Amino acid sequence: MITLTIKDERFRKDLDRFAKKKDKEFRLAIADSTAKLQRLAVKKVRQFAKGGSGFLRNKILMEISSKGLTGTVTSHAEYSQAVEEGTRPHGIKVKKKKVLAGPARNAPLGWGNISGDYAIYGKKIQHPGTKPRPFIYPAWKSACLYFEKLIRKAFR
Repeated sequence: MITLTIKDERFRKDLDRFAKKKDKEFRLAIADSTAKLQRLAVKKVRQFAKGGSGFLRNKILMEISSKGLTGTVTSHAEYSQAVEEGTRPHGIKVKKKKVLAGPARNAPLGWGNISGDYAIYGKKIQHPGTKPRPFIYPAWKSACLYFEKLIRKAFR
């Protein structure tokens, strides 16, 4: 799960002042910005996970507090952080089986150790790691700019 929190007193005081002055516009800006953050995060995942199961995309959920003063977008997939930040190279060892194996169609080109429909990899392998594919942070940056735009518009 990924959580992002902003703790800036000056920003908080400005928001409180604005919330008291323009309550309805403020609640609407929060709801609108939160929805935009969720839409952008889902769109970003859709761009790099074409043909995937959609599990990560479907686990990006939005919640707005009952008072409408906070909006939260959370990715509930267990591997969200690994996708967002990438992973370092690491070893994978056999736990319950005798060897690591997978479908032969997914084996690297020229892989010689194939038995029937399975590629046999051995008792342990070295995973090269994965590159970061951020989806929450870029969406958050865009949603913040959008929120700021809505606040400025409400002050006019």
